[in-house]
Amino acid sequence: MIFIGLPFVVRTVQPAIQELERELEEVALSLGASQWKTFTKVIFPMILPSLITGFALAFARAIGEYGSVVFIAGNMPMKTEIASLLIITKLEQYDYLGATAIALGMLLASFLLLFIINMLQSWSSNRLKGV
Repeated sequence: MIFIGLPFVVRTVQPAIQELERELEEVALSLGASQWKTFTKVIFPMILPSLITGFALAFARAIGEYGSVVFIAGNMPMKTEIASLLIITKLEQYDYLGATAIALGMLLASFLLLFIINMLQSWSSNRLKGV
């Protein structure tokens, strides 16, 4: 899933890195900040919203992937079961209520993750406006 999701991270972070002003990094270094402190206090906060968005997209893509996961997972009970495979199994057994419950759980988890990501992005953008 890393190889499938990594392009989402790269495609969202790359424009943010390209838009960084080189002068900010040079100013921090000229004021005596170490390279690590420059990265953590200047560069990282500016690319944090893009990182969060990229990883959220990659995570969503990995959760939604069905074909390769089923091929790799093997569906060993209590070891390599995944939610999408459990839903298909429940549907094949005509257990529509069980399949709906699993899907609803995944939907709620997705909404919760989206809410957390939006809160982090708004916090990050408010923090950068204050800088």
